[in-house]
Amino acid sequence: MYSAAAVQRAVKDSPLAMRSTKSNSLKNFRFPSKASYNTVASRGERVKFGFLSLKILQSPDACNRFCFIVKKKNGCAVFRNRCRRVLRPIFFNEAKNFKVPLWIMAMVEMNKANADWEALRACGKEAAEGLGHSRFCKRAGNGVFAK
Repeated sequence: MYSAAAVQRAVKDSPLAMRSTKSNSLKNFRFPSKASYNTVASRGERVKFGFLSLKILQSPDACNRFCFIVKKKNGCAVFRNRCRRVLRPIFFNEAKNFKVPLWIMAMVEMNKANADWEALRACGKEAAEGLGHSRFCKRAGNGVFAK
């Protein structure tokens, strides 16, 4: 019999094993602390895209970071998780096109009764593509976003 550690080493060293480097990890897109959530919520500039309300702040740590907020009153856990699953790949794929790193808090304003996944996906694409070449990516000289 093999020990559990030996099996884990064999699986990890296998050529078929999927390796995720730290740079490609989804956890790198998360906010680092609760204080960062509060910072974006209080200082971020609000922009509305259909079912999405975004709070945007230029990144202090030179990394794109995202959080997706769906309130409990909007629906059950399955609904909330599906909203996040729809939005994550859209924002993560478009993040490489941002000229300036941003911290983005995306709040979903759709509930289970009026759930339209294609509309949410379209809002997410519009928001993510718009952020890549918007006024948020052009820095004014005085430290605030250019209007």
